[in-house]
Amino acid sequence: MKFLNLLTVISILSMSSAYAATLNVKVKKNTQWGEESAQLATDKGLISIYALELTKKQANDLNTLKKGNCVQIKAKDQTLEKSEGVITIMEFESAKTVKCK
Repeated sequence: MKFLNLLTVISILSMSSAYAATLNVKVKKNTQWGEESAQLATDKGLISIYALELTKKQANDLNTLKKGNCVQIKAKDQTLEKSEGVITIMEFESAKTVKCK
């Protein structure tokens, strides 16, 4: 019985990490950097990205975002919801420039 419970927990954890949230936005200002985060002003509001554990590539991707770019942001966070006017991303995955719609 304990073995089945363990398998259930493992499968739930592995499924939860398989989903990522995606958000398409238009950048209004170049990336701004703070002590622990990167901020993006977008058409969907301010996005704050926790930056202490970013790789060089992730930081580079954020640095290349410029005003007017349309961008697809992926995060390991389950959802990207606005709280007090800010979308907070704790587990940033990637940002890439896409065609504007």
